[in-house]
Amino acid sequence: MFDFEHPSQRERLHALAAECDPATQDLLSRWELPPGARCLEVGAGAGTLARWLARRCPGGEVTATDTDVRFLAGLRQPGVVVRRHDVRTEEFPPGTFDLVVARSVLCHLRERDAVLARMVSWLAPGGRIYIEDPSFFPAASSADPVVRRLGAAIVGTLTATLGSDVETWARSFPAPLLGQGLIDVGARVHCATLTSDNAAGTAWRLSVADLLPVMDQRGFLPAAETSAALAYLRRPEFVDVVHAMIAMWGGRPSDRGRERNHGADEAR
Repeated sequence: MFDFEHPSQRERLHALAAECDPATQDLLSRWELPPGARCLEVGAGAGTLARWLARRCPGGEVTATDTDVRFLAGLRQPGVVVRRHDVRTEEFPPGTFDLVVARSVLCHLRERDAVLARMVSWLAPGGRIYIEDPSFFPAASSADPVVRRLGAAIVGTLTATLGSDVETWARSFPAPLLGQGLIDVGARVHCATLTSDNAAGTAWRLSVADLLPVMDQRGFLPAAETSAALAYLRRPEFVDVVHAMIAMWGGRPSDRGRERNHGADEAR
């Protein structure tokens, strides 16, 4: 599922980027990055966010990683380094990055809590981490029975096959970052409207089409019903909200802040 060998995977990744990039970039652009900032994007996909980060921090370096980097092969831009990397098993040295970003990654990992803790350890003093993942709770409350049925089938299929959590994980934000010793922890939610011809609708249809054989095999939704649902989503009058992109973030205290706090503790 979502294999980079799939003929529509590049189109699906670009549709997801077109849907999500504006809201992600709007929030990231509010943070001042230090000169020569070192940034990491985990699960860089088609590389659109890595390109944007490189433009935003000239003189710095953006490390764009994924388990399959074929769609990053053409990412020849000053300040961008492409690296094949599995965040579940491979490390970076502690304190390496001023910004760590992962979008639509942790929700699909069974080891998400342990991976998050390790990603936090990669932050340099004063660095920030930004995590964004989908939750399909809007589909469950849709007035459209087709959308509700599709949403439930997607959730069931991803849970059973990948160990994904696209229901409660992102819905719990920012709790996973609390207790990590970070400061300025926050969260926000962005819900895109799906239509038959916009980026969000295209990404959802391509994702459903990719999952169709597995949904049928696993008994979550027969192929015939899924095909009919895909045709239903292409109707010009179709419009709905099926998932929310929920983000959380936090910062590692700077060494100066740690020194001030330590001094205050001693004074008390």
